[in-house]
Formats: sequence, C-alpha cells, structure tokens
Amino acid sequence: MPRVSVVSREFNDYPEPIRNLFIGALCGHQDACFALLPIGLEQSLFPVLSRCVPQEFPRNIPKHIAQFWDSPEPPEDVQAAMKGIRNDNPAFSYHLECDASARAFIHDHYGASITALYDVCPHPAMRSDFWRLCYLHVKGGVYIDADVTSRAPLTDITRGTHFRTLLPYSVGEPWCLDNDVLIQEAGNPLMQHIMETMFQRVRHILETGYFENVWVSTGPGAMVVGTMSWIAHTLKNQKVPFHEISQFLMAAGIAFVAHRQVEQTLDTCSHFAYQSTNANWRKFMKWPDSNIHHRSAPVIISCTACIRTLRS
Repeated sequence: MPRVSVVSREFNDYPEPIRNLFIGALCGHQDACFALLPIGLEQSLFPVLSRCVPQEFPRNIPKHIAQFWDSPEPPEDVQAAMKGIRNDNPAFSYHLECDASARAFIHDHYGASITALYDVCPHPAMRSDFWRLCYLHVKGGVYIDADVTSRAPLTDITRGTHFRTLLPYSVGEPWCLDNDVLIQEAGNPLMQHIMETMFQRVRHILETGYFENVWVSTGPGAMVVGTMSWIAHTLKNQKVPFHEISQFLMAAGIAFVAHRQVEQTLDTCSHFAYQSTNANWRKFMKWPDSNIHHRSAPVIISCTACIRTLRS
C-alpha cells in the first residue's frame, strides 16, 4: 500500500457525517456502506475512471474472459451472446464454467469448507456470484455475465486510468456496485475482502435463517458492503487523512466506473428467454428451509431500499 505523510486516527479529521459513515463501514453495517458509496463518488473521494483517449489493457490483468452457465450447454440465445463476446475480443483467451466444473475449481483452490458454502447456494445466480469472485481471485482477468451482449471490444472500457481492479457503479435507489462485469488482477486484496464478505453472508443465512434476496446476499449488495468496509479498514490502518483518500485509493489501483460507460461496450440489459422462467434470480425470494441449520434474529442491518428497488 502507498504511504502517506500525515497521520489521522479513527477518522478524526473527516467531516461529519462522513466520519460516522466510515465508522459504520468499519463494522460492516449495510446501511452505512450503502450511504457511503454515493457520497464517496459525488465528493470525488473515490477515483473514477476518466473518459479520454483509449489506452492499452492494464498489463497486470490477464487478457482472459470467464463466463458461467449452470449447465454445460447454455440456451441458444445465451450461446449467441457468448460468441459475440469472443468475436469482439480475439486477443483474449476464453473460459466457460458450469456448476460441476465451478465446484471442482472452488474445491481445488479453497477447500471443503468453502465448497460447502457454494453447495448450499440454492440458485444458479448465487453460485455464479460465488464462483466469479473465487475464480478471479485466483486467475484474474475479466468476468462477464452470460446474458450480456457485446457492442465493442473490451479495451474500449479501459480508458485513461491505470487500475488493478475496476468497480462499475450504478446510480439509483440505492446506488450500487455491479458485478455483471468485473475486471481485476489476481490476488487483489479488495476483491479478496469482497469474496470473504460474500462467504460470511452465506454463513449468516445458514446460521440465522434470515435471507433478504440474491442481490443483497451474493450480488451487488455484497459488493457494496465488501468494498466500503475494505476502504474504511484500509484508510484507518494506513492512517490516511481525509484530503488524501482519492490519491491513496488511486495509488492502490482502485478505480470506479459508471455503469452507463460500461454499457457503451457491453449491453447488460438485453432480453433472454430464461429471464421469463424461474431461472431468473429476481423470482427467487425464499431460501429453502432444508438448507438452513437454525433460525434466530438477524444481525445484519437491512437495507430495505434494496428490496423495493431491485435493478431490472
């Protein structure tokens, strides 16, 4: 991590209410994390990928695309989308994972206890969320959802700013960090923390029986909580003053990018036949009781706006 010259302890030099949000993010409080994201972006505390002359794909990130479909043979419309991704990026190697091979990968690299968490995820979208973070942590590269269609080469996204991990964000109620397109180096500490946050959220469901939805548990909700809590912990541990936050994160290789900018290269809103079936994660709202060990009062702070405004 880059060093800073001025010492700040417990965010003492951070203005209110930002200081309280960082303190909440230290504890992984969901509401604080969701509130901190838009403030950090709007006040330029978090570095945003600029729109300027295209540059080379970051050298520290492998030119490798990974995608997931739960069965070995995706539907024809999904296969067509995958083919378009490959055709527009001939310089990238390509890997498609299914449920069985994803499980084998997780078992080989993370062991039996993490594999057991993968196994209890009842919906393919959750297992895809789970695998993509595990895979990219080991391999690095680019993950793209199977229901994304290509408009231009991936290198059109990587403009103006060197980065080690790229975090697409969407403006809404609430603002969120999307996980449909992820670009990162292998072994990135931020992405490792997001991955471990996801592990903990699945464990929490098993221990308490409290399940909000896929989006909050393993998707963008886990991305927001993992990212904001990692930033808070890192700023505290490195004693980063308020006026040096953006500089520090930029030096650490963290870059945010507006999802609308990603949409110029990848269409993440196309319609596919499976979306009208139970395979669509938006239709999955109840965790099977057989997968839950016991029930007790939930301890995670609920972001009720997430349920009201699941992204369509």
